Amino acid sequence: MRLVRRFLVAGLLAMAALVMPIAALAPLPALAATPNVTPGAGQVVVIPLHISGQYTANTTAVARFTLPFEAAVLGVTASARASGGTSPTLTVDVMEGGVSILSAPVAVTAGAVAEATVTDANLADEAAMTVNLAIGGTSPTWNDIVVLVTLFRK
Repeated sequence: MRLVRRFLVAGLLAMAALVMPIAALAPLPALAATPNVTPGAGQVVVIPLHISGQYTANTTAVARFTLPFEAAVLGVTASARASGGTSPTLTVDVMEGGVSILSAPVAVTAGAVAEATVTDANLADEAAMTVNLAIGGTSPTWNDIVVLVTLFRK
């Protein structure tokens, strides 16, 4: 029985040694709209901005931070837990030094994640970043907004 087990283990190890180099040569498919970085190519940093509470009107610089390093933007997503009012609308814009890095502010639907299209992917070291909210509708309310900025550190 030990001899059979030893041969099985040896056979599995030999198969793994053959399959692993072949798998390493195959390119990884892109699984999302956000570009995937090749493992080992550099640091990916995710900045989650939790904007808690209820918002009922446009808000400039609802979140702000200074980027501590030069980076390339891989993606921006936004979501909100809930909305209320009649035909509430919410768009989220991410700005560098007062200029949008998005082709257009991302429109958010409550309970769903919306992905933005990035136009200015390169951010400078010490870039002053802000997030603006544009809210419309009749008596609109938006609760617990999350903006996720994914960066590649240069």
